[in-house]
Amino acid sequence: SLNGSYPYLFDNFPLLEHFSLKRCDNLKWDLGMLAGFPLLKELVCCAGERLTGNINSLRVLKDTLEKVVLECCPQVEGNFMDLDFPHLKILDLHCNMDFITGDIRDIGEASFPKLEKLMLSETVYGGYGSEIMHISDAKDLIAAIYSIKKQRHRHPSLFEDFNWNLSESFPDSYQDEFEFGPRPRFSFCIVRAGSRLGWRWEQMFDYTPDYRFEVNWLDPLPANGS
Repeated sequence: SLNGSYPYLFDNFPLLEHFSLKRCDNLKWDLGMLAGFPLLKELVCCAGERLTGNINSLRVLKDTLEKVVLECCPQVEGNFMDLDFPHLKILDLHCNMDFITGDIRDIGEASFPKLEKLMLSETVYGGYGSEIMHISDAKDLIAAIYSIKKQRHRHPSLFEDFNWNLSESFPDSYQDEFEFGPRPRFSFCIVRAGSRLGWRWEQMFDYTPDYRFEVNWLDPLPANGS
């Protein structure tokens, strides 16, 4: 197994297009070293405990990268919008990625033109599993998601495997005097029926929905025969 730093490994494969590391906990390296792979299309690193660097160092590969997956790389930092690359199809920055920042409301019509799959850390506003403090905040977040999904070139499944959570300490909460055991948690998600989009709240006791509330439809009901 690799243990320590091996910078020469990143200087001897100038034609490399696919780079994948999984559970190399003892390998010490930095995202900036990937500049040695000028043709790189796919980057995957899972459980890279000693990987360091800012994701903006990947901008030297902006014309080639199509897939970036960084999971459980707790020392990596940066704003996800720095990876707004013209050919990027998959962007996955989640799971113990507490120094990834940004705001999904910054995704404009021209941003990420080829993106098909997006997964972001909960530390990003609108990221997977991110929390809101007020029930009313859910509508604002959903409105932002909806406006992105309605952009003309967006992949239809974008954000549809996300869920967002209502903070357990939200100020609108109340304590039932007869309540025993763990308190239920509330999350909300996008719902699709054909081409029609909506969203709903879900009640959970662990991580599995125990009750799904009524759907709030965002699109009108299609006309008969359409």
